[in-house]
Amino acid sequence: MNYNNSTEAYMKSVTKIGIRQHSRSRGHSDLSGWLMLWKPAGKILLMLFPLILVINMFMASAVTNTERSIVELDNKRHELMDKNIQLLASKARLWAPDNFQQLAGEKLALHVTSGDQVGRFNRRSGTFVYNQ
Repeated sequence: MNYNNSTEAYMKSVTKIGIRQHSRSRGHSDLSGWLMLWKPAGKILLMLFPLILVINMFMASAVTNTERSIVELDNKRHELMDKNIQLLASKARLWAPDNFQQLAGEKLALHVTSGDQVGRFNRRSGTFVYNQ
């Protein structure tokens, strides 16, 4: 079967085209071709380098500011944790039974009775009688 329906004879090219052949024909001392290629590449690099440098500076600044804010938040969190510990300690002191008795005695003049403080009121004489 004939797929390409060509009537011409197929012949391989006699000359081999490759990298070696091009480098041999020019010679190594001929830099004019390379110079023509590197001029536009150099111009592009000279335009992109300052832009990349500015972007790098902005990114470094943003990272530094983020790190500072993280450190400030961490310091604030430690301060709040210390304050929370102090508040929990003062709450534990205030809710202690001994503190209740002391505050009741100071603020409201309420005291725990002892054995000699309990007495009966005698109506006939109008006085208190204490049991010992």
